[in-house]
Amino acid sequence: MTPLASYVLSLALSTFAPGSKIHSLERMPACGISETSPTCPLEPVCEEPTLFCAAPRWEKSMSAWVRIESRDAGARRLEVVAQALADAAQYQGAAWQTGPQDLARAMLAAGGWSTGLREDIQVGRTRGPAGEVCLMDLQIPTLRSLVPWDLSQLPAEELAQKVVGLEYPELRRCFDAGALLLVRARREAERRCKGTPMDYATFAIYATGSECSTRRGPKGDWLAGPRLASLQKWRQRKATIFPDWYRASSEGRS
Repeated sequence: MTPLASYVLSLALSTFAPGSKIHSLERMPACGISETSPTCPLEPVCEEPTLFCAAPRWEKSMSAWVRIESRDAGARRLEVVAQALADAAQYQGAAWQTGPQDLARAMLAAGGWSTGLREDIQVGRTRGPAGEVCLMDLQIPTLRSLVPWDLSQLPAEELAQKVVGLEYPELRRCFDAGALLLVRARREAERRCKGTPMDYATFAIYATGSECSTRRGPKGDWLAGPRLASLQKWRQRKATIFPDWYRASSEGRS
């Protein structure tokens, strides 16, 4: 894991903590592949009397026995997410006035507050109300304008499958597209949104496609406000500081 990826992961773990989202699921190989004959005890997976410790269940969309994603499994997943995001930010960083690290912060804020970095959104099991896809929450027509030409010619659902999944290549395509959209939003904000703070306007345009502000929309300031607050907070945190519980996997170590 690169230093920038470690930094991104530390921000993600502290802000969008894994093991806290009922929509994120973890496969249970020990339970086998039969819906009717599980090979594991269908008992709570941990001792706390909460939904997060619920017994394994069969998930039809995955054709697998699953549990709600544990904190450690979520951290392993986010290690790959962080590396793909960091690499995309590094690639586009020269086009962002304050460099790759700050672009990575902005990407994490933009995507994280839309998706919570949830596993079901990452793999495409859940889509947004307008068909938004992947952890950068991109509509398919917008995504089509951001990917290489050969991918842009694919039918909508084939294109969507290129940016969802647990593996690095799909994540990298998602984050490359998100980084490029943020860079374009920044340029558009600088051109049109005079008198509005640039970071705020950038997030507003990223979310709406055209508006310099989201304060008057039906969701209030949800589209830009939390993203700006996180970006400003993260700029004060330049060191990589992991939560006490986190232990890097061998694949996640530098």
